[in-house]
Amino acid sequence: MKKKWIVVLTGILFFGIGYLMLTISPDPMEENLELARQAANPQEAAAAISANNKKDVFSSTAAYFLVGLGFAMTGYGIFMSGKKETSEDNM
Repeated sequence: MKKKWIVVLTGILFFGIGYLMLTISPDPMEENLELARQAANPQEAAAAISANNKKDVFSSTAAYFLVGLGFAMTGYGIFMSGKKETSEDNM
């Protein structure tokens, strides 16, 4: 039973950290729109938007990974049984 609660609380913690990372990070779409408005031509705008999108890849990937891991661990902890049954006990 104690292991079950540790898994659930760890899952909630991972979910919270990932969600916090997602809410703190700035919206890249607003930055992309501003970069496109300031560009002199479409090629320059595309290059600036591409560079802007590349800088947020790691942080958003880590945040979504933590959110998913938190969901998975919380669900596993809620549905895991406290007692293990073996086929020998059923006979």
